[in-house]
Amino acid sequence: MSHAPEPIDRSTHDVEVRLMVEIERLPGVIAAAVWIDGSEITDLRIHAQPGASSTILANAVTRVVERFGVALDPRTLRIVTANVIGAPERADGLGGGRLLVLQDIGLSREGSRITCHVRLTHEGGTAVGDASELDSEAGRARAAVLATMRAAESTADGLVLGLEGLSVVSLFGRRYVALAIEAAMKRRFATLSGFAPMDPARPLEEAACMAALRAIDRWMSL
Repeated sequence: MSHAPEPIDRSTHDVEVRLMVEIERLPGVIAAAVWIDGSEITDLRIHAQPGASSTILANAVTRVVERFGVALDPRTLRIVTANVIGAPERADGLGGGRLLVLQDIGLSREGSRITCHVRLTHEGGTAVGDASELDSEAGRARAAVLATMRAAESTADGLVLGLEGLSVVSLFGRRYVALAIEAAMKRRFATLSGFAPMDPARPLEEAACMAALRAIDRWMSL
């Protein structure tokens, strides 16, 4: 039996994307994820650079949100200091709930293929995943997403994830990783979307992992 995913509110999704882009322009922000229901932000997650002040970031994010005319309850704002090499640190007084965080990512090559190794942290500890693809830009992004999905699958009983599609796109003068993931857990089915900016100073694989985590994490926390 096929299960059709719930329709996406395109107008709300457009606001989420625009707001995310503006927040990611703030100093100290590596990546952001925003979810809106009606005129209210239901979840806003920030991955910040090490040393960034959570108080300053929270104030800056609040000012950005106000320009978009949507409501933000401070309790829905989560700021995580993300260090790709080493353990992530959760900002004092913020956080809570389920959150998959990229802890480490590595690559190994053999011939024309590349293998991506991903380690995530979550409330239950750590999870790891590996995946191999052809050594190209698209292959590296795909390997990172597949490895992230495999690590995520090990954090919840019965969770099954499949990559429906992945693209590297240009938007607002920046390049992004955009993807769609089919997800199933027990009697729940959905098609999830993820979107993350590529930083020229950081690996492509990191953006691919972040796009996958954005797609997966919200759905798992429902």
